[in-house]
This record gives sequence, structure tokens and C-alpha cells, in this order.
Amino acid sequence: MKNAGRRDVSKYLIGQIDERLNDVGCPVCELTKKSVNDYIDTLFYESVNDPGERRDFINGQGYCSKHLLMIEEHLDTHPDLGILGANILYSDLFELLEKAIDDENIKIGNGCKLCEIEKNAQKRYLEIFADYISDPSRLDKYKNSISMVCLKHVQMLKKIKSVDFSSFLEVQKKKLHYLKKAMEEFIRKSDYRNSREPISRIEGEGWKIMSKFLE
Repeated sequence: MKNAGRRDVSKYLIGQIDERLNDVGCPVCELTKKSVNDYIDTLFYESVNDPGERRDFINGQGYCSKHLLMIEEHLDTHPDLGILGANILYSDLFELLEKAIDDENIKIGNGCKLCEIEKNAQKRYLEIFADYISDPSRLDKYKNSISMVCLKHVQMLKKIKSVDFSSFLEVQKKKLHYLKKAMEEFIRKSDYRNSREPISRIEGEGWKIMSKFLE
């Protein structure tokens, strides 16, 4: 039964990657970000008064600037969560902030709990993606998708021994070449003489694919 449970989890996570292949961006980045957002959602929906969560927040000296911005964006797009939880949690920081004004060695967010959540999620999804592309048919599916693993995660995948990195790298270089051609086509079609030619999805979103590749 335990093996069946693991297969179900693996199948679910593989399905998560399949879904991300339809989106612009790095599937590892997007799934990692989703894990952090899921944690933020649970925190402000039901756990903000949990003593353990409050203790982790204080011991970590709050959250880092990156994850404070993620919380702000999440609460802005999920008004049902309200802002009471943020007020309750952030109020715990005043004593530390008063000390930080006088002591430059105090770094707010130095032990950010959300950084730990992100690090663990990234490791998990990198390993899952490594398993994903070990199957030639799935690697081919990735090759033909609009998604593209970012530069940082390409370099991290290189260090995972189970990955056939040469095959993946060949696919990744082909995707970069195709992206270059698509961006060149967009520039060409932006000329008024070619403006009647239809613009494909990858041509229209090429700049965004490149931006996410470099994040």
C-alpha cells in the first residue's frame, strides 16, 4: 500500500509539471512559487495565531524583502484573506525593529521561514523534474512546449547525477535557438511592410520567456 501511495504522489506531481508546460516560464520556478503561495495562503487563512508560526516568525526576525512582497501581492489578489492576519503577525516585530534602529547588525528577515519553504520546494521539484525528463517521451513533450527551464535551474540540474544532462542540454539549446528565431520574427513582423502577417504565441511572448529564463 505504501508503494501505491508513493506512485499516486509521483503521478500527481508529474501531472503538475505537465500542466506547467502549457505556461510561459520555468516549471521548477512556477511550482516552487506555488508551494510558497500555498503556505502563505494557509498561514493567513488559519495559522496566523498558531504559537509555533508566531515563534518561527520572531526567531527568523520576520520575513525577507522578497517574501514580504510575495505576501503583499498574495493578499492583494486574495482579498478574502483580509489584512487582519498581517497586522497580527507584523505587530510582533516592533520590539525587534526598535533594536534594529540602534544596531545595524540586526538583519530583518535573516532567518526567513519562507526562504526555508522555498528552498525545500525547489529541491523537491528539481528532483521531480529530473525524473520527468529521464523519460524520452516526456523530454520530447518538454521540447515541444512553450515553457523553458530557467538558467539557474539548468545549472542546478547539471549537478543531479540521475539526469541525462547531455540530452537535456541539447533540447535546451534547441529551445533557445527557436526562441531567438521567434524574437527575430516578431521584430521583422513589427515592420509596417510585414504587419499583416500573424504573430504566433511564442513570437508575442518571446520577451517574457527570455525574462523568466533570466530570473
